[in-house]
Amino acid sequence: MTVETRPRESGILNLDLLGQEFIDNPYPVLARVREEDRVRRVVHHGVPGWLITRYEDLQAMYAEPRLSMNTANAPDHVRAVPWVAAAEAMGLGQCLAVVDPPEHTRLRRVAQGAFTPRQVERLRPQALATTERLVGEATARGRADILPDLSLPLTIEMIMRLIGVPITDSGQFARSTYLLLSSDPAEAELVPGAMAWLSGYIAELVAEKQARAGDDLLSAFIAEGRGDDRLDATELAAMTLMLLVGGFNTVSSLIAGGLLTLLKHPDQLAVLRAEPELIPGAVEEILRYDTTLASSLIRFATEDFTLGGARIRRGDVVMGSILAAHRDPRRFTDPDVFDVRRKVGPHLVFARGIHYCLGAPLARMEAQIAFAVLLERCGDIQLAVPADQLHWRVMPTVRVLQSLPVTLRP
Repeated sequence: MTVETRPRESGILNLDLLGQEFIDNPYPVLARVREEDRVRRVVHHGVPGWLITRYEDLQAMYAEPRLSMNTANAPDHVRAVPWVAAAEAMGLGQCLAVVDPPEHTRLRRVAQGAFTPRQVERLRPQALATTERLVGEATARGRADILPDLSLPLTIEMIMRLIGVPITDSGQFARSTYLLLSSDPAEAELVPGAMAWLSGYIAELVAEKQARAGDDLLSAFIAEGRGDDRLDATELAAMTLMLLVGGFNTVSSLIAGGLLTLLKHPDQLAVLRAEPELIPGAVEEILRYDTTLASSLIRFATEDFTLGGARIRRGDVVMGSILAAHRDPRRFTDPDVFDVRRKVGPHLVFARGIHYCLGAPLARMEAQIAFAVLLERCGDIQLAVPADQLHWRVMPTVRVLQSLPVTLRP
């Protein structure tokens, strides 16, 4: 079968060959696929499979019991893809996000008992104080790169405090998890070292919490698991790594990318300044309009079935384009319009069904606080470089800004 670099009636669309232009603005290509092909054969991050692009079909994908997230059901050529192999080697294949029932049911029961709204809410005063400090420092300088100066330190500190990881180790954690998720061939040689450091550190952390519990989420996981629900050291390590990987990389880019969206839409930014009570809804619109979570986790067909008119065969890979589904005109009116007053309704950023993201309340809280403090403390925020000089990079499931330099005035 031929491999194409543009959407066509036949052949495989290799998204990896479309270059930086597609990474920076994937919407035109994804819109053509959504309207012309609906479910399309693609290669994405080195993985060949079916791409689901319509909102209704993506909902069906999340509910489809014949799609497994366990890499044990993946074909050998997919398990050999470097980032898939790295995640499997790190034990991420045993974490809550990707295991199937009945094992998922047991892990979810433990996680829901430990990861309560109280766990998140107790971080709110610290999140507010940290954000105010970081924004204050940036405003005093008059210039900042939002990623290293605000969104990354905020989200790293919050997830590490939640889990019970010493804040002093945040820099190494950030670098190592970043490399673990990277699908960039130029960074492949750095991945084994990052894996080794993370594996060793998390194993020591789990052993320490098992010996001396604290007031943190990892200790709560240990305490919550009793009898048949008890989590072993491998499961605890996988749960910790899942939360660290998902807890700051995606949310930090949500804050940076959301601010970029607001700066590109000054009329909407003005609305938020005048009506800050709209910020919670604006965060949902940011998640819909240009989300960091570009695609779903990959899934593997355990039987033949039909989805979105495509015949999926046993062993096929299926992935969902959240970016495409969130601009689907069948679901959203004027989907290419950014409107902070929009009543977004259910979106797909945090998945659906049994794999709904446990960290959604934390992500929302951090983003809401970040935007509220920025708008309250900064009377003027401007891009420090032309918008066309800003670039994104993609990792499996995630699309993140490389930097966001801005000027700020009180």
